[in-house]
Amino acid sequence: MRQREPLSREEMEPLWRWERQMTWFHTAAMGGLLLVSVVAYRFNYLDWLGRPVLGLVLLLLAAAAVLQFRVRCPRCGARLHGKIIKLLPDKCAVCGVELPRPPSASG
Repeated sequence: MRQREPLSREEMEPLWRWERQMTWFHTAAMGGLLLVSVVAYRFNYLDWLGRPVLGLVLLLLAAAAVLQFRVRCPRCGARLHGKIIKLLPDKCAVCGVELPRPPSASG
C-alpha cells in the first residue's frame, strides 16, 4: 500500500477535540454513576431510585453511542474506531492514513 500524506494540524483538530470530549464524557459518566451508587447505598437503595438510575444508564449509553459514531476519517470519511472506545486508532482502517497524537502541553 502506498504511504499516504500525513494529516495536517487543521484536519486533526476536530479529531483531537472529539477525543478530549470522549475523555470528559467518560469521566463525568463514571462520576455520576458513582454518586448515584453512594446515594443508593446511603439510603438503603430506595425503591423509587431504581427507574431513574436505569434511565441515567440508558441515557449515558445512548450518548456514548452517538458520540462514537460521529467521528470519521478526514480523508476518506470512514468511521474511526479503536480498540478502546474513547481513543482514536493509530491509523484509518480503510485508507491507512496515520492519525498522530495531539501535541503535549509540555512541548
